[in-house]
Amino acid sequence: MTVILIVMSLLLTDSLETDASLEECLPRYVENNAFGPGERLEFSVEYGIIKAGTAVLAVTGPEQYEGLMAYRIMATARSNPAFSTFFEVNDVNEALLDIVQFHTLFFSKDLHEGDFEYREEVFFDQDAGMVYYPEETDSSLMEMDIPPHVLDVLSCFYFARTLPLEVGNTYYMDCHVDNDNYPLEVIVHERDHIRVPAGEFDCIMIQPALRSQGIFDQQGEIWIWLTDDERHMPVLMRSAIVIGEIVCVLEDYTLGTPIEIDNPGFEIYCAETQ
Repeated sequence: MTVILIVMSLLLTDSLETDASLEECLPRYVENNAFGPGERLEFSVEYGIIKAGTAVLAVTGPEQYEGLMAYRIMATARSNPAFSTFFEVNDVNEALLDIVQFHTLFFSKDLHEGDFEYREEVFFDQDAGMVYYPEETDSSLMEMDIPPHVLDVLSCFYFARTLPLEVGNTYYMDCHVDNDNYPLEVIVHERDHIRVPAGEFDCIMIQPALRSQGIFDQQGEIWIWLTDDERHMPVLMRSAIVIGEIVCVLEDYTLGTPIEIDNPGFEIYCAETQ
């Protein structure tokens, strides 16, 4: 999965299935001052002393999807020509994120990592509390229950950016990935000052946990440095993966403009913390 996705794909430890059938998906309003269409973050992906490739996170939209308005979020990872001679990576992950309620409407991934290839489309029916895998060969996994306002692994990262992320707090959200529901937690550790090719930034360091298919499966801890402002833009990421340690360093960025959305009368979301 996309390197940057490890960031976003934040963490996944032991999976704890959620009985979504016991909960009703009540409408919610999530305020977003962190990101918007036009945001583009370009990272150098480094494996040890080797620059292995590049990764890009981009936000476009809004666009209509089944009568709803959504951001399109795309995460791509590409190995450079030298690295590709012995291990080629070409990953694309996309999500449609409802701009009012901030839950996933659609998610897809197209992974090419060495000899590993995997494609998947996932459709989320948040009102019905169901998720659908139209290309799934196992009929028992073609559809399943989901918790209210569940997020795919990529959208989890963007949703986390809208949270207060106060040092010392742990935040929780419901995630669905690879036919599984699990509670995702994000621990906010400390403040730091980070220098990367894109500049110098005052940051907060968060620790997420993640499980997903592909070379970027988590084998150890993930650390992500986000700007210490309301944008919470990722600047630096480190993670242990199958083939060693991957570091993602912000090289260039273009800020987007958050879309101002009036609350249509829904309950205002308050972050769950520990």
